Amino acid sequence: MEVVYALFLLASITSLVLMKEKNFAGVVGFSMTALASIVGVFYFLVNLTSNSSIYVEGFIFNPHFELTPLRAFFSFVISFIALAASIYSISYSKEYNEKANAGVMAALFSGFILSMLLVISAANVFWFMVFWELMTIISYFLIVFNDDEKSLKATVIYMGIAHLGGAMILLAFLILSYYAGSMEFKDFYMANLTPTIATIVFLLAFFGFGSKAGVFPIHVWLPKAHPAAPSNVSALMSGVMIKVAIFGIIQFCLWLPVMPSWGIMITIFGAVSALMGVLYALTQHDYKALLAYHSVENIGIILLGIGVGVYGIATQNPLLASVGFLGGLYHVLNHATFKGLLFLSAGSVLHSTHTKDMEILGGLARKMPYTAFAFLIGSMAITALPPLNGFVSEWITYQSMLQAALGEGILYRFVYTLSIVSLALVGALAVMCFVKVYSVIFGGTPRNKKIFEKAKEAPITMIIGMYLLVLGCFAYGIGASSVVEHIMNVVGSFSGGYKAVVDGAIVSPLGSMISTPMIAIIMMSLLALPFILVVIIQNNLKAKVYVREADPWACGFKYSSRMQMTASPYTGALRKVMNWLYRADKKVIDQGYFKPVIYHNHPKDIWWSIFYEPFIKVTDYISSKAVKLQNGQTNLYVLYVLVALFVFVGISFIV
Repeated sequence: MEVVYALFLLASITSLVLMKEKNFAGVVGFSMTALASIVGVFYFLVNLTSNSSIYVEGFIFNPHFELTPLRAFFSFVISFIALAASIYSISYSKEYNEKANAGVMAALFSGFILSMLLVISAANVFWFMVFWELMTIISYFLIVFNDDEKSLKATVIYMGIAHLGGAMILLAFLILSYYAGSMEFKDFYMANLTPTIATIVFLLAFFGFGSKAGVFPIHVWLPKAHPAAPSNVSALMSGVMIKVAIFGIIQFCLWLPVMPSWGIMITIFGAVSALMGVLYALTQHDYKALLAYHSVENIGIILLGIGVGVYGIATQNPLLASVGFLGGLYHVLNHATFKGLLFLSAGSVLHSTHTKDMEILGGLARKMPYTAFAFLIGSMAITALPPLNGFVSEWITYQSMLQAALGEGILYRFVYTLSIVSLALVGALAVMCFVKVYSVIFGGTPRNKKIFEKAKEAPITMIIGMYLLVLGCFAYGIGASSVVEHIMNVVGSFSGGYKAVVDGAIVSPLGSMISTPMIAIIMMSLLALPFILVVIIQNNLKAKVYVREADPWACGFKYSSRMQMTASPYTGALRKVMNWLYRADKKVIDQGYFKPVIYHNHPKDIWWSIFYEPFIKVTDYISSKAVKLQNGQTNLYVLYVLVALFVFVGISFIV
């Protein structure tokens, strides 16, 4: 374990040492990070079911890090996505040498990965919070690499919500430490909490970690920060950083005496997050913002599984707990893989076209065929189409909720039945969304010829990074029975035994099953499809049938690329139906007879004005009054220090 951490630290230091040679430092730094990630992938996979620890005596709060099956699973997910993103960044980072330094980016990138790994393995409160804050601060510096007005505004919002969440997590830890009589996590299992105190600690932890995970309605930083960050950073933030928060929620549920109502609450927040995330994603024109909203949706799907698992533990139903956590953790792995792939593919499009507005793109599959195929696989995986990985984890989540809906209690049946309906609706809307985004960006004819003519395929290392995750989408889908067996070893360490794989097929408690060998046969049949197409084309050539490229038929009018359907009309009917939610800001600007009319119809995230604007106004008001304290007089500053010391001494005397 210490070797993996040391390699990431070495990569970060080396990048800084070489930073004067920007290109060289970037190549060396990201290559070393990729090497450290390879070692991490193998180490955490091999040690998925074992326990190990590092203990350093004589240093501040005696640094203590340990690896359990659950921590090893999350560490594996981080290392796997870090490997793909690091390889991708070797070429991608070069464009940042004009306004920054690729060596510094590589150093922060490696430090960011290391901080996430250390958060996962930290075994006491002090070091957990140190690395949690370090993770937040490093991600802040990575976002501002784009250094424009939007990224600066996004980072302010991100840091505000992140620190509010951090304060809630710290408070939850302090209350738990007080009742456990220790700040070591191993002693938290022995804490004697009343139901009221346990619920307070749970709520603080859930909303504290939820702010980082992007749980609705504390999700507003995601659609602002992820599009503002460089795409390799977006892949890490959306792929794995928000999963670190999911780890925190699970870990607190294992320490506390959980109650059935907590599982219901997690399920409800999961269902609402999934539905709201996909509804807002559908209306986005910025394809990176669209992917960010889909992160909110998929965090919701993960919470659906975890909610069932917590409910199973609370009702002492090991079968329900096992299937619920299996669905949640499997979707953690899958979402990290296909969302990382989609952000890297989006980064390739942005790298080539320098625009995030999908309305002016089109036909890019002809210029960027490898990127288009990678984005297509990511789209199929996130929409849960078999045999790719998203299908299996959502199927298990469905099965867990069906099993929970058959339990006792009208309320529980009602909630889980509605959650099943919600997940089904989310699946249909996700398909609609990715049909839109893929066809508008990669299909059709170019809407802007200048952008199209300059567009070209991504460099080889960027393609390798993307296709590593394409391989993951196929492997975690076709090899589902093996993945389930590995995750069940993790889940079984805290939720009880359950045999989920029988004779190579994944079997649910309801008797439903997925035969991965059958999926493999279907997949092999699909592999034959290109050869069939080649035979058909060869026969056409022999028959002297040539394919002629021409403009589409336009009912007798001269064809124009503006006749194509863009993202806005594709969702026009949905916008009308859901306008009570979107409250779109419609603007029609008439530029005169000879110029086109400009039409804006951008929906608002109304939760921003409901939850955040009042808080920001109060903060602004308090700041405007508090600024009078800064008057430049040294004697008054000394007085402030003395008053503060007097207050703290008084508090310590009372306590």
